[in-house]
Amino acid sequence: MEVIYLKNFDEVNEVPKLSLVLGNFDGVHIGHAQLINYARNNSNGNLGVFTFDKPLKTIEGYLTSLDDRIQIFKQLGVDYVFIILTDDNFKKMSYIKFVDLILKKLNPIKIFCGPDFKYGFNAQGDVYYLKERFSEVYILNYVNDHNGKKISSSSIRDLIKEGNVYETNRWLGRIYTIRGVVSKGKGNGMSFGFPTANLTLSDNYVVPKEGVYITKTTINDRELRSLTNIGKNPTISDDNKLTIETYIFDFQDELYGKEISVSFLIRLRDEAKFNSTKELVEQIEKDMDDAIYFFDYGKMMNS
Repeated sequence: MEVIYLKNFDEVNEVPKLSLVLGNFDGVHIGHAQLINYARNNSNGNLGVFTFDKPLKTIEGYLTSLDDRIQIFKQLGVDYVFIILTDDNFKKMSYIKFVDLILKKLNPIKIFCGPDFKYGFNAQGDVYYLKERFSEVYILNYVNDHNGKKISSSSIRDLIKEGNVYETNRWLGRIYTIRGVVSKGKGNGMSFGFPTANLTLSDNYVVPKEGVYITKTTINDRELRSLTNIGKNPTISDDNKLTIETYIFDFQDELYGKEISVSFLIRLRDEAKFNSTKELVEQIEKDMDDAIYFFDYGKMMNS
């Protein structure tokens, strides 16, 4: 798969026999995947995805970093990824110039997109203008969940902020994952016998609702069982600072400064303030038992 960054539009070149899928693709959720799969199955030649390095509108955190998206596109069998660098010049570009200076130069045989794809200054360009300028434009309707609700990146963000990572993973078609570097924390977990990795995010990911989650942590391609707390540690801290701390089962190696990823499987409980550190430790031990049971049997205890 070839990744092409587009900034100097004088250098945009035609790609032979290109079918092009257009979109922001934050999350590359099951609706996005269906669109890309449909395009691949209805194209002869090269399949390209056209997207942007950053969302064109202000959002509260990303579901996927740009690197995440590129890797998912590769898994979906895409041949080319065209990435627009959304600087000030591009944001001021009219929808007509967007088509003339970029899309027309790529000369796609077919274009595929969702019904709400917008482009150009103030998002004035729409799918109807694409149909005027290209002979074959295919508009796929939204993908809905089992309740008939539209699956969208914004809806998935809401699920994550509600702590509903189980439904999030169904809509994404994979486990929601954040990445970052392990930084120095206060060492409270170590003093209780549960050393944790304190995660500093590598991108502006959507952070799940405060609470305790059963997770998987990946270190150098090694996937490990883990338990993650997102919150302010009210039992032992009063600085009101949100932290993401992960306890990794059966792991003792030094992690400071290393990049890891944390994947959220299910939410166990809210974060709570306990009357003593003894009560906190007892709850952590119970959380660990619940996590082990989940990993071993694929369900929650007493379910």
